Amino acid sequence: MRRIAIVGASQASLVLALGLRRHGYDVTVIAGRDAEAVRAGRLITTQCLFGKALARERELEINFWDDRAPQVWGVSFAAAGGPGATEPAIAWRAPLDQPAQAVDQRVKVADWMTEFLRLGGEIRVHRATAEDIEDYVREFELVLVAAGQGPAFERLFQRDARRSRYAEPRRAIAVFHAEPVGSEPVSAVPGLAFEVAEEGEFFRCPGLSVDGPVFGIGIFGVPGGPLDVWHGVTDIEQHFELARKLVSTYFPWSAEVFDTVRPARPDDFLHGRITPVIRHPVGTLRSGARVLAMGDAAVTNDPLSGQGANLAARAASSYQEAILEQGDRPFDEKFMHGAFARYWAQARYATRFSNDLLAPPADHVVATLLAAQTLPEVAHRLAHVIENPACYEGWLTDDQVALSYLEKAQARRRRRVSPAVG
Repeated sequence: MRRIAIVGASQASLVLALGLRRHGYDVTVIAGRDAEAVRAGRLITTQCLFGKALARERELEINFWDDRAPQVWGVSFAAAGGPGATEPAIAWRAPLDQPAQAVDQRVKVADWMTEFLRLGGEIRVHRATAEDIEDYVREFELVLVAAGQGPAFERLFQRDARRSRYAEPRRAIAVFHAEPVGSEPVSAVPGLAFEVAEEGEFFRCPGLSVDGPVFGIGIFGVPGGPLDVWHGVTDIEQHFELARKLVSTYFPWSAEVFDTVRPARPDDFLHGRITPVIRHPVGTLRSGARVLAMGDAAVTNDPLSGQGANLAARAASSYQEAILEQGDRPFDEKFMHGAFARYWAQARYATRFSNDLLAPPADHVVATLLAAQTLPEVAHRLAHVIENPACYEGWLTDDQVALSYLEKAQARRRRRVSPAVG
């Protein structure tokens, strides 16, 4: 039985660990906290999983929340007009072919840690250092690193300048959970709402948290701009009221959202900045031993695009495939580069999509967003880019392709609405 260690308890690491256990691998997860400490702790992040990621959880029979989590049936988009505008300049909504789902990472990680132990996996509760990893490579055949921060981690997995477009954070991020007020359930809200203005973005999504249904609400501000105001915010009530004020000013058509919700648990908020970065995935320890990065330790995108948890699911799936295919052969440097290359073949699309969202949109992208208001097929296609960013490349990355598609979509619509002749 091959012995594998994974440093970090996260979406990527635990889905991989659970999958490998089902194939008989001896897997140890090194986690900074045990399951109950995770469940009782601060908000980790907000996320929404789409069709393929959810299908992987169901395949592994670790989809423990389908009967409790609100289903996210669609995506809506709005873009602000000029200063003082009370209605969006662009607005559309489209259904998803398969419902998405947002479950608090605290719930997922805690439940999956419990299931992993039930399946015979080992969890060591310890905040691993670079020195600890030296010990792990002597004990295990393969060590994957899914978490870590600080200078030692950055030296181990260095920034890949060729693949990393940005060197500094592009958004000041503020997210929190809110509970519904009144009798209307969270499940009555149809889906993920994403709204943009020159100063930043606003999103909300129904989900399931530790105490039940919630709304995940986030504000992303351009650094130094009027939505970058979170320094010094120390409690969720203050966070909630500041978010209400910002939405009333920059997204006024959605201000009434705050009349239907209230702040959730005291620790259900966070704010900060993330630098999008792609790292060289194979790290060399002082001993000369190699370790492999996965998940956010290898590919970190800004959460604005909603790709983090979905990429984590893809990382777990592609790394498991590589490990199973390796059989009894050594987990050497060649294997590690090949495992990451398999993952990057998918992750590169999400990275391109995420990076482009952080920059002003090109003219052909604006034209596509405008067309989605009157062309349902365009709105549908845009909504599914979030689910599968591979659909983005070769369409919205190419102005000629995008404009040609719009012409054909408009012609199809004219044919459908033209009156019969004769």
